[in-house]
Amino acid sequence: MTTPHEPDAGDEADPADDEVAPVEEPPAPLYTEDDDPSEPWPWLTALGVTAAVAATFSFAFSADRAGTALSLVALGSAYAALAPITLLRLRARGDLASLRPRGGDLTLGALVAVLLYGMGYVFHALFTSPGTLHEAWIIRVYLLLGDPFSDVRHLVAAGVAFVGVLEELTWRGLVYPSLASRVGPARAVVLSSMLFSLAHVPTLFSLADPVVGLNPLLVVASFGCGLGWAYLRMRVERLAPVLLSHALFTWAVVEFPLWSP
Repeated sequence: MTTPHEPDAGDEADPADDEVAPVEEPPAPLYTEDDDPSEPWPWLTALGVTAAVAATFSFAFSADRAGTALSLVALGSAYAALAPITLLRLRARGDLASLRPRGGDLTLGALVAVLLYGMGYVFHALFTSPGTLHEAWIIRVYLLLGDPFSDVRHLVAAGVAFVGVLEELTWRGLVYPSLASRVGPARAVVLSSMLFSLAHVPTLFSLADPVVGLNPLLVVASFGCGLGWAYLRMRVERLAPVLLSHALFTWAVVEFPLWSP
């Protein structure tokens, strides 16, 4: 009679038997059971950021600072001041991991950036192309950063991309979750994009042209792009691809200007 094989004491166990597949952590909730729906802080956070950014735009994009480094430095400094608040909030929610890049984030961010750039190109072709009455609008936008065709634009593009990362960190890392905790993710996509656009309202006046009047380009562009990035934030429930997308988009707009004389 045969008996089952008994493993010898010297037999080595297969290491693969002890391996455990890594478990991916679920995204942090936008709110917890301990949150009090009557607390005004999420609303005050969203409105406070909007007011602070609007004041910065009013200062940074004034006519006497157009074409100087001060415009970009002022905007970057404002968002840099808001970044620690965002990081503390992400840490409190256990969501700092959403900033860690993963495979495919660059591809996804680039696809969204290309889509937004394409939409911007179509808008430009329809409304602000050379020879049209409203060409002055896009000229004034580009002159904010100096000569858009000089060799210095490579440094400007890098600076604009960095500010774009800080900007996205604030709006989709702080404002969007604050609103989503009160009105839900889908409504927060629209509402946060509206506030993002509202913060750009001072540029209606600072970039206005004496012939064609108020300049709505940045207000319109911020709403359209804000919808794209907020929707991406909602779908992937992470920040890394959104930050990459904003950085790539703003870099491309400077490196490959939509407008050319």
